[in-house]
Amino acid sequence: MTQPLIADAEPQSALEKGLVRLMRNGVTALPVLPQVAASALQLANDPKAGPRDLADLIDGDPPIAARFLSVANSAAYYRGYAAPTTRDAVIRLGLATTRDLLFQVVYGASTHGVGGFQAQVADSFKRSVLAGSAARLAAKRLGRRYEYDYMCGLLHDIGEARIYRLLAKLPPTKNMRLVRALVERYHTSAGAEIAMAWRLPAEIVDCCAAHHDLDTEHEPHVRLVMIADACVDALLGDGYSRIGVDPQRFARLGVDQDTAEALVMALRDSQSSEQGSRSSDVRAVR
Repeated sequence: MTQPLIADAEPQSALEKGLVRLMRNGVTALPVLPQVAASALQLANDPKAGPRDLADLIDGDPPIAARFLSVANSAAYYRGYAAPTTRDAVIRLGLATTRDLLFQVVYGASTHGVGGFQAQVADSFKRSVLAGSAARLAAKRLGRRYEYDYMCGLLHDIGEARIYRLLAKLPPTKNMRLVRALVERYHTSAGAEIAMAWRLPAEIVDCCAAHHDLDTEHEPHVRLVMIADACVDALLGDGYSRIGVDPQRFARLGVDQDTAEALVMALRDSQSSEQGSRSSDVRAVR
């Protein structure tokens, strides 16, 4: 794991004091979960629910429906033909994947209003989507399938956007090293608060709160997210170390080097396949 940019014993800066003050107001910069996503979470687990039920729910929120259909027809989910309607997309994806994709859309919509930190938040969202894919891949390859594997990977860093949104409310600073340190220090608690406010499953709350806590590695769903994080860092880098598999980091998570390299290669291949798909055949809905 990487070393913290600021030590716990280091005196708080004025920026950190302001951030803590804002965080004590639990609703500050807390994104609201659209009703369509909350209901989708319930429908996906309802054995009596069918594609029409979920499609009707999504269509009840036109902006989300448009974005959902656009992403459902993107290269990542393309299956050889475009889905012209929400119902077609739900049938093709299935209820669980539709739920996962809806939360990706909702998460993306919550990354606005961050002032001059838009680039950082966009990068965080990109890495989160990749972490969702990595968690799903790792769960499958390691035989540790979980109902919320993708959502755990996708949402575990959702607190980063909230911290950037709070920092945007404070006097501007040019000390980006401090900004980054504050995001690293507080994004776990900020993310857990979002997950609890959204009434997400306990596994997702755990992943938001504990994915940097070595003491929780024995929790399977948290460990899965740690593995996903390690895969993303191996593929993209983490700003501290070189790109590539860190055998010691994976070993602490119970993954040998050969398996780690296979996971990272599979993640890389999935991204290459997505980028190389025939985008001209994809029907984009705006």
